[in-house]
This record gives sequence, structure tokens and C-alpha cells, in this order.
Amino acid sequence: MMDTNNLKIKAYNYIKNKIISGVYPPNQKIEESEISNELNFSRTPIREAINTLKDEGWITIIPRKGIFVSEISLKDINDIFQVRETIEPIILRLAFENLNTQELDDFEKAFKKYDKSKEINSIVLDEKDNDFHNFILYASKNKFLINMMSNVYEHNQRLRNISKQKLEKRKEAIMEHLEIINAIKTKDIERAVENLNFHIIESRNNFLSCIGNLKI
Repeated sequence: MMDTNNLKIKAYNYIKNKIISGVYPPNQKIEESEISNELNFSRTPIREAINTLKDEGWITIIPRKGIFVSEISLKDINDIFQVRETIEPIILRLAFENLNTQELDDFEKAFKKYDKSKEINSIVLDEKDNDFHNFILYASKNKFLINMMSNVYEHNQRLRNISKQKLEKRKEAIMEHLEIINAIKTKDIERAVENLNFHIIESRNNFLSCIGNLKI
């Protein structure tokens, strides 16, 4: 039998994954009773999970109205990328000597395959994109950066999941990843940081350009 904390963690992950994936879109009302029925839990661990998600910015609780999935504002987009532009170059410098060559080769092969493909499976590509940035993050071996940036990346992932990005922009992002990988493999840290900065700025501009298509 699961203890209360394990039930809270399961409820937390269940709700958050639905928010990140876009199954629960911005402003959707969340009913504790529905989640309780779906998970076959009592409402106590669900309420605890919701309070944690509220503290992390995923959920908004409005007195006498209910529990809602948080909106994504223009400021949220700028805040996410302000953090990324400031912190990710530092992370890359910390991680640079720890980046595994075989894993870099695997990422390079995968991104080249996607680049040559006429059709892109967005879900698969997004997973590889997330894996690549987390690969660099974890190679920094700094637990505080890892904890902070994991939250930022999850909010960034949600933004990507509910936006409609054009195929050519996805192709450009693939090439940007390949440029970063090439610089790392040739041990050119300054070029790697420069390419990473360019990729983050382009990603921000891409989201800002399609903000009208966001389900927010």
C-alpha cells in the first residue's frame, strides 16, 4: 500500500504531465473530484499535489471560483528565455570537459537524421531536444543548477507543446543543435557558447513570432 507521500508524488506527476503536454490547456479548470476518480485516490494527496503545483507556477487557485491551469503570458516567455540566456552558457562552460564523446556522436546522428527527413515527428524531436539540453545540464554536476533549470526546461517544454511552430523553424533549430555539437567536438568552447546563445535567442524569437498561435 502506498503511503500518503507517494500518492502525492503520483498525483503531482500526473497533473503536471497533463499541463506540460497541453492536455490541460491554459485556463482549464481542474476538478479535484475528477482526478480523484481517475487515479482512484482520496482527495487529500491530490490537494497536496495541487498546492505544490501552485507554488511552482503551474496552477492558479482563485478563491470561490476554483483551480485553473496557469496562463502563459508574454512576460513568462521572456522570463524563461532571460534565464536560459543568462544561465545556459555558464552551464555549458561547467560541463564542457565532462561531455561524453559517444553521446555527442549519438545526438549528432539523430539530429542529422531529422534534418534529412521530409516530415518531422514533433514529439520524438522534442524528446531529443530535451535530452540534449539535459545532457549538458547534468554534465555540469551542479545539483543546484540542475534543480533550477529542470523547472525552467519543463515550462519551456510546455510552451513548445502548445505552440504551432513552422517546419522550417524546426529545421533551423536542428541545424543550430548540430552547430553546437560540432563546436563541442572540436573543443572550441567559445564557438560552442556563441552557437548556444544564438540558438536560445532564435528559440525565443520563434516563440514570440508565433504567440498569436499559442493556445493561451
